[in-house]
Amino acid sequence: MQSDRNVGNRRNLRLFMAQWLRLLTMVTAVSAALFLLSPAGESDAFRNVEKGGEVPDFTLSDIAGQSHTLSAQRGKVVILCFVKEDQDRSIKALNGLTRVHGILKDSGLVVYAVASKTEDPASLEALREKLDLQYPILLDRDQKIYGEYGLFTFPATMFVDREGRFAFEYSSYGSDYEQTVTDKAKVMLGLMSEDDFSKTAEKTEIEELSPEAKEAQRSLQMAKVLLDRGFGTKAMPKIEKALELDPTLLEARLLAGEILLEAGNHQDARAHFEKALEINPKSNEARVGIGAVLVAEGDLDGAEAELQKAVMLNPDPAPALYQLGQVYEKKGDIQKAMETYRDGLEKLLKKSSKGK
Repeated sequence: MQSDRNVGNRRNLRLFMAQWLRLLTMVTAVSAALFLLSPAGESDAFRNVEKGGEVPDFTLSDIAGQSHTLSAQRGKVVILCFVKEDQDRSIKALNGLTRVHGILKDSGLVVYAVASKTEDPASLEALREKLDLQYPILLDRDQKIYGEYGLFTFPATMFVDREGRFAFEYSSYGSDYEQTVTDKAKVMLGLMSEDDFSKTAEKTEIEELSPEAKEAQRSLQMAKVLLDRGFGTKAMPKIEKALELDPTLLEARLLAGEILLEAGNHQDARAHFEKALEINPKSNEARVGIGAVLVAEGDLDGAEAELQKAVMLNPDPAPALYQLGQVYEKKGDIQKAMETYRDGLEKLLKKSSKGK
């Protein structure tokens, strides 16, 4: 009977792992599609709307149920910020817009946040209260506007001029976001000249990124495109170039560690993950990476300690739980492995459903 029970447990364990991997592949593919961006503020986020062209009209309800029509704002400058409620960059953009709105709302500026891919007004209301937003959050429930505008990244900020035309955009979020958005709004409101805006933007760009850092970002973006197409070996030289130009590039360190780990180069993979922890001691991705290296090397006790720490510190612990489940499985504790996989699977399902 005990033998039959163990066989059943192992069969259930394989089913959990198969379902986990299927969901992990799905979530990773979606995340990669949203993350493979050009550097902040430099790529076209709205593929179906031409600069200088008329912006498609819409009527959307806010989280309180009140309707808002874009064309009703003709004669005013409108900022549309498309966001995801659970994305750090989107939350930073919303915070920045709060200050922009506070400065310029009396000068004729209208700000709308637009939440695509969400059907949970309650969580958006909680976010609005937390951030003390004084402008509406509109709900694009069926992603109609998302499709019409050809939106492909979050956050994405669009400026609509007084005649309803697409005037300017800022893709994703960067440290110059608030300054750039404020100054461009002032230009469109007649409070600043275009020359002054250009001088300010040029000065900010010079201060923000050195030529080496910009080239490092470009190499990293090329590597991510290659990875997305399945060319990991071709991506590695691009990552190495990015790190040569900017050794503190955290994302490049993490990607290098993942590629080397998959290739079986545990020593170099661990070195990159440890360097990532030096750059950001709070990087849970680096901790999970170190744990995965220790699992691959057979140091199960060390891996267990590292991964338990990652689970405790990580607001999104599913990857750490998957690795921890592997540790328990290799130790022969099938019941604990199943419980850990189940816990991680539940969190992964919750994340997946939240992103829809």
